[in-house]
Amino acid sequence: MLSSLDAAEQQGHKRRAAKYRAPAPVSAALCLNAMIVLAGSWSSIAAAGTYDGLHPYASLATSYDDNLFRLADSNPGYDNQRGDYSTQLQAGLLFSQIYGRQEINLQAKVSRVNFRHFSALNYNGRDMLAKWGWHLGAHLDGTLGVNYSQTLAPYTDVETRERNLRTERRPYLTAGWTLHPSWRVRGALTQNRYTYDLNSLAYNDRDENGAEIGVDYLASSGSTIGLQTNKARMKYDNLRRLSGQLVSADTDQDDVKLKVFWRITGISDVQFLGGRSRRTHSFYTERDSSGFNAELRASTALSGQWGADVSLWRKFEGVESNLVSYSLNTGAQLQGNWAVTSKVKANVMTRVQKRRFSGLLSPVLPANINDISHTSSVGVDYALLPSVQLGLSLFQDSRSGLASRLFSNGQYHAKGASFTLNLQY
Repeated sequence: MLSSLDAAEQQGHKRRAAKYRAPAPVSAALCLNAMIVLAGSWSSIAAAGTYDGLHPYASLATSYDDNLFRLADSNPGYDNQRGDYSTQLQAGLLFSQIYGRQEINLQAKVSRVNFRHFSALNYNGRDMLAKWGWHLGAHLDGTLGVNYSQTLAPYTDVETRERNLRTERRPYLTAGWTLHPSWRVRGALTQNRYTYDLNSLAYNDRDENGAEIGVDYLASSGSTIGLQTNKARMKYDNLRRLSGQLVSADTDQDDVKLKVFWRITGISDVQFLGGRSRRTHSFYTERDSSGFNAELRASTALSGQWGADVSLWRKFEGVESNLVSYSLNTGAQLQGNWAVTSKVKANVMTRVQKRRFSGLLSPVLPANINDISHTSSVGVDYALLPSVQLGLSLFQDSRSGLASRLFSNGQYHAKGASFTLNLQY
C-alpha cells in the first residue's frame, strides 16, 4: 500500500506550521526486541529522524526463540532442536540535516547475526535509507527516497531449515501541491523489488509497483479529510508449476478510499483510511475479489508519561507461499507505553489477526481456508547514560486454523526473549 495512516498524520502536522522548523531532539536509541525474531527480519532500526549532523551507533543483542522455524507443536524439530540462541552485532551511521527548507536523512548499517546451533543461518545484513524532503516555492513539496535491506526472511509460511536471505529495494517519490490554504493535491509513485537467495523459494521474486493520487481538505485545526485512488501491480519473475501446468501469481489491485486525520486534542487523534478495493488475477480469475478495505488508528498521550495506540484493519495483503498469493486480513492491535521514570520506559503490545486465503493458486484446494495468529510482547528500556541504553523484551506468538496445516508449518506456539545494549553518539 502506497499510502498509510502515518502519512495522513504527517500531512496534518505540516499544515499546522506557518513555516518549516526542525523538530526538537528526541532519543534515537536502537531498539531490538524479540518481536523482530518472530517476524524473521532480525534487523533493528535506529530512529534517525531529528538529530542534526552525523551520529555513529552500535548495538549488541542476544536473543532466544524456542521455535525458531515456527514448526508445528507436534514437530520435534530439526536434529531434535526447535529453539536456538542468537547474537547480533550492528554498527552504523545516521545523518540528518536541514539546508534551508530542504531536509536530508541518511542511514547506513551493517550487522552480523550468529546462531548457536543452526549456524548455517549465520549471515551478514545490510540496511540503507536515503530520503530528501524537498520544497519548491511556497506550495510544492514532497519526498524522494530509497530504502534497501538484506535480512533473514520469515519462516512463518514456509517449511525449511535452510537460510533464505531476502533483499528489498524500494525507491519512491511523493509530491503535494497546496493550491489553496484549505486544499491540497498529492501523488506518489513507488517500486518494491524483492529477491530471495534460496533457489527453492525463488518463486517469491517479484516487483510491487504502485501509484497514488488524492486531494485533501485542510482544516485550520490541523485535521484533514480527503479522497484518493491507488493502483498497484504485483508481478512475479517465475511461473509456478501446479498440477502439471505453469501458473502465474500476478495480481492487480485498485482502490478508492476516504482518508481522514482528525486531531481531537493536542494529545489525541484518530486516523482512517478506507474504501473499496478490487484485486484481480492474470490466471484462475475465480480468485478475483473486491470489497471494503480499511485501517483505523487512535492514539493518545496522557501527562507525558502514558501513551496508547489502538489499530483495527481489514485489508488485502500478499503471502509468501507457493500455494497462495494473497489473503484478506482482519485484525486488531493495542500498544501502550509508560515512562516509569526519566530513565526507565516500559511498553506492551498485543495483536490478533485472522487471514482468509482468497488468492489460492489451485482450484482443487478447499475454499474458505483461514488461520488466526496471536502475538504479544512486553519490554523495558533503561537509559544507563545519555548515549547508552539497555533493553529487555519478552514475546509469545501462536497460530491455529486449517490454513496452517495445509500449506505452512502447522499450528504452533512460540516464545522468546532478547537483551540489547545500544550505543549512540
